[in-house]
Amino acid sequence: MLTLARKSRKMKRLLQVVCTFIAITSFGQGKEPIKFKGNIWNSGKETYKTLTVIDQREDKHIGILPFGNKKEMKEVVFLTTPGNDLKNWYTRDNNEGGKNELVLVLKKLKLSVGETVGKNTEGSIDFSAQTFSKDGSQYHFLYKKDTVLTLSHKDVSELMVKNVSAVFASLLTKTHFAKPTESAVSIDELSDYESYVKNSYEAYKNDSLKDGIYLDHASFFNQTPEPGNYILEKNDKGEVTKAVKEENGKKNKISTYKMFAYVENGKAYKKTFSGFLDLNKNEKGFYVMSNRGYLFPAPSSSSLGMFGLIGGVADAIQQGAKQSKMKRGDKTEIYIDSLTGEYDFQEINLE
Repeated sequence: MLTLARKSRKMKRLLQVVCTFIAITSFGQGKEPIKFKGNIWNSGKETYKTLTVIDQREDKHIGILPFGNKKEMKEVVFLTTPGNDLKNWYTRDNNEGGKNELVLVLKKLKLSVGETVGKNTEGSIDFSAQTFSKDGSQYHFLYKKDTVLTLSHKDVSELMVKNVSAVFASLLTKTHFAKPTESAVSIDELSDYESYVKNSYEAYKNDSLKDGIYLDHASFFNQTPEPGNYILEKNDKGEVTKAVKEENGKKNKISTYKMFAYVENGKAYKKTFSGFLDLNKNEKGFYVMSNRGYLFPAPSSSSLGMFGLIGGVADAIQQGAKQSKMKRGDKTEIYIDSLTGEYDFQEINLE
């Protein structure tokens, strides 16, 4: 019994030492603040009087990463708060005023590192945010970005922190060119806006789709095709080249490059750079069976232009873009984002 008591006391002392060490380490841990740099001028038609941030992140911790040659562990943090930092950054380039308020709903911002291969370490930026135009107490959806950026570099922690501002800038740039939706929601619906919208879309509520031509994602998901009886014209290979309707002796033509999708005999087909693909549906949403190389056949890296990443990471991205092109046979389910109509690539690899 005495021996057991001594062992118990030793275990308690060891546990106290470990807890004290963790507390001291956490308290004394260095901070690595995110610095918002670069210009985010509004080149779009809509102007906003200010930017407000609603922080809906379930986990407010961004990440603890190794920095420098000694790989000192530091916690990545906002300089003050996401609301203050982003508002001050936005106001520097956008102080012309406007009727409505620009609202950014931040849902996720996580930075992490993975395996080290050779001199390079893999890192990920897990980012999710939505933007709205606020008019009084009503919110009109503008744009969203929900993705995981995977980078590989010898100083990957430094580059990820440096490029957080580039990810936010990409979101805001796309936002400036987005037209606010006509339908509005209250602040209560912002907590799960995507589910709210999906539940209202006719394409999700109904099993069948209306035949016709759809020029954008909103008309497709709302099931409001172009009015009139359009006839699809096809070439010798059976490929759709245009849609034509004749009314009052006049012909109206819609070229394929203007289409988002068309539905024929209840079956949907999505327009891509490489032609039309079957647009399928399951419990997750609408998707095409394809790959990035087929959807974006251009040789340049679409990711670099999409996010405008900065710093020495550019060389790593361009090299990785050549290596990461998917083979034509490697197809997977690529979903169509219900809010933007864009392809929902869950992970963008920038090795």
